[in-house]
Amino acid sequence: MEQTRPETGGNSNVQKKKKAGNERAAAAATAFLAILVALFLMLEALLSTLDPVGNSPFFRKNDYEKTIAIHGTTRFDKVFYGGSNVHAAYMERLSTSGYVDFGLEYGKLTYLLTMLEKDLITVTGDLVIGLNYFTLMDDLETNPGYAFHRKGIEPYVFFHRNRIQNFFTDALDNMLNGEFRLNRYHELDKYRYHGVWTDERLDARLIAHEERFWGLELSAFEGNLSALEKLIDFCKSNDIHLRAVWMPYNPYSPVPEIYRSVIAEASAILAAHGIEYIDMTDAFPREYFYDMSHLNYETGAVAFTREIDIWLER
Repeated sequence: MEQTRPETGGNSNVQKKKKAGNERAAAAATAFLAILVALFLMLEALLSTLDPVGNSPFFRKNDYEKTIAIHGTTRFDKVFYGGSNVHAAYMERLSTSGYVDFGLEYGKLTYLLTMLEKDLITVTGDLVIGLNYFTLMDDLETNPGYAFHRKGIEPYVFFHRNRIQNFFTDALDNMLNGEFRLNRYHELDKYRYHGVWTDERLDARLIAHEERFWGLELSAFEGNLSALEKLIDFCKSNDIHLRAVWMPYNPYSPVPEIYRSVIAEASAILAAHGIEYIDMTDAFPREYFYDMSHLNYETGAVAFTREIDIWLER
């Protein structure tokens, strides 16, 4: 009896064609994804370079962006850095020292170190840091829109999502009110502190600060004290002349023990590395202050700028 072989050639060809088709589809999908990733990376690089949110008048600028916009550069010869108490006290336009006011709302030493290490700013000559216990406090709230907060893998649009959302919300509100315009923000001046708080207002703030801050341990400042050490090393490695100022404090307010401890700890670090500093904590009377740590624009800032210029120009 004659036996017949099963015909396998046709099935084999079908399987080969199916496999080849699958491979082509996989290759096409891989190529498509690679193109998408490349386009995303190119867009990210372009947005990061152009920084349309930071540079556009359609978005409010933070203190970092204002400083860069005022001077048109991220490269500076002389910088006076600190928190809001620095730009409240130091009047760059009246100063003859040539130092740039780089006071930031909620500015801390960790922020300065990050900006220098990431080349968000470059200091070529002299750097003065204005210190108080808020500048050295690790967990103090901050402005989330500062460029140095952006993580390496965080997309540009996602990082600026709050300001972008506000842009569209404001535009929609204007349209609903019959105003076909986009809000523009041309103001580059940092916030100024006018007048003097009353005793009642100061007392209320003191109670709030006592509850929130005066019971802190020195461990609550470890990150910024460590940043001070690293900042000193960075400045030595990059030929930056570093000095420090303990910023004025309102004599109406009692100085908490933790503040004295932080001053002592940071001052010991500065002294150990031979960093010059001056203590202006008790330099001015109560009427020169807006609140506990911000000098007022009318008298305090003028007096501070005049006094600090003598030291800055040495």
